[in-house]
Amino acid sequence: MESNCGFCGVQAKLKCAGCQQVYYCNPDHQKKHWKAKHKSECVKPYELASNDEIGRFLMATKAIQKDTVLFAENPLVIGPKWNLDEYEQRSTVVPCVGCFTDCVLGQFFCELCRWPACRPDCPGLANSNLHGLECGVLRFGRPPKPGDDPQSFFDFYRYDALLTLKCLTMQIHHPDLFDQIINLESHYDQRKSTHYYTDADERVVSYLFKNFLDPLQKLERKEGKTVLKTCDRKTLHMIGGLLEVNAMVIPLTNGREICGLYPKGCMLEHNCMPNSFYTFDCSKGMKLTFKTGRDIQKGEHLTTTYTHSLWGTQLRREHLKTNKYFTCRCTRCADPTELGTFLSALRCMGMENEPCGGFQLPIDPLSETSDWKCNRCPVQITHDQVNFLVSKIGEEVDDVMGRKSSVKEFEDLVFKLQNFLHQNHFHLLTLKHSLIQMYGHFPGYHLNELSDEILHTKLKMCREMMSVIEVLDPESFRLTLYAGVILLEQHAALVELKRRQQSTVAAHEKYDLNEILLCLLRAKTILRNEMGTLQGKKLMEQIENALQNIEAQSHDVER
Repeated sequence: MESNCGFCGVQAKLKCAGCQQVYYCNPDHQKKHWKAKHKSECVKPYELASNDEIGRFLMATKAIQKDTVLFAENPLVIGPKWNLDEYEQRSTVVPCVGCFTDCVLGQFFCELCRWPACRPDCPGLANSNLHGLECGVLRFGRPPKPGDDPQSFFDFYRYDALLTLKCLTMQIHHPDLFDQIINLESHYDQRKSTHYYTDADERVVSYLFKNFLDPLQKLERKEGKTVLKTCDRKTLHMIGGLLEVNAMVIPLTNGREICGLYPKGCMLEHNCMPNSFYTFDCSKGMKLTFKTGRDIQKGEHLTTTYTHSLWGTQLRREHLKTNKYFTCRCTRCADPTELGTFLSALRCMGMENEPCGGFQLPIDPLSETSDWKCNRCPVQITHDQVNFLVSKIGEEVDDVMGRKSSVKEFEDLVFKLQNFLHQNHFHLLTLKHSLIQMYGHFPGYHLNELSDEILHTKLKMCREMMSVIEVLDPESFRLTLYAGVILLEQHAALVELKRRQQSTVAAHEKYDLNEILLCLLRAKTILRNEMGTLQGKKLMEQIENALQNIEAQSHDVER
């Protein structure tokens, strides 16, 4: 659609993301018109609302088109992840405290607090919105010296506590923003009885007081001055809780992840089938941009997802209840089949060990203690039996995924679990997504080395996984990287099968360039919102190269 530019009157295609009513011929004219007039006229296509059931939420006040920018905002605070994995806690490659790029523990430091930096003159070290926030407090610590026990370095440089400290020190430089942070929902009373509270007390709160805050408060008492007006254990626990509930993970272009707090972004309601998604711009201060993933009707709540789309219902709801303190009751959670994908379904063993061909599904998926019933025969099993089986299977999957397992180990586990799980079960999808990448890239399993049977298996798994994605993410804005990998591997299998087909006199199955091309073009389209991530860029590069190869092949055929 085109209209006239609201600033100069010439034909224009760019539309105001807020009101969707005014057009512009270029971004500069949009900025000028905004300052001169439109700022007071622009009406966002949504409003803040609330009810007793879910509290505050954003609701569409009119129909909103797909790919509309809903809002963009900068973070209140950013820092290393507050929930590091064990291997991250003991890594000698750490994020620079100034700019978060990778640096080696013990090589370069901030000259003032002695925390690791990429170089002594890193611009982020003096930035009051980055390391400048916490540097003054970190100076009270006594870092280990070269030659000390290596464990002492890991014990002292606790990066998972830095974001909490950054939030606390906001009151020094930005007291208004600190008030905004501390007023976010922390669920303090609910967390007190959980292991998350106990863990945070030892891992973050006690660590910060022992190494930095106790010495600071001792000096405050001696000098009769107060640097941190609010500084007690409860406040630190409240910050930990609000980070747990509201912090968003930001993928950096170097592959590392950090966390940020966004006041508007954390207000969007959760839904396992959301209508909106977000991206980060690392070149603009980690600016968050929320966009619509599909067309939204007037009166709809604006939603995003705070859990993994390819987890089963029980796992998603448990995660949300434990970490976000609410219970999801969306249409997907309420459907025993998860919209026909059977993502959590178990194979029914039948009566007298004679499988009936049916699948066990929860009688009431919105109940954590629901028993399960076969969709074909009268057999029922208890939720305890289901939990035990799925838990044991999960341990086996985690074990294979967590170490350098061979292709055969993956194949054997898939073969074994197919006797207990639906082919679309989320544990099987996890294994298959790894296996389709092993087929074609692992030594002894390169594409030209694969048997016809394995090559067809690879293609079949790709198609099956894409059929699940078509249901759970039909507009391709949540499972983007996951789907991009599948489409790239599907294209590779088709190319190899076509090559073999051309070298065979009689081929029972034809593979044309259309399906191959469609895989690549779709992957290229859905990856457009992942160009701010290292994975997205690498995947796009592979897809572009594959498209060039297909184009070259087409020219050769024409000749």
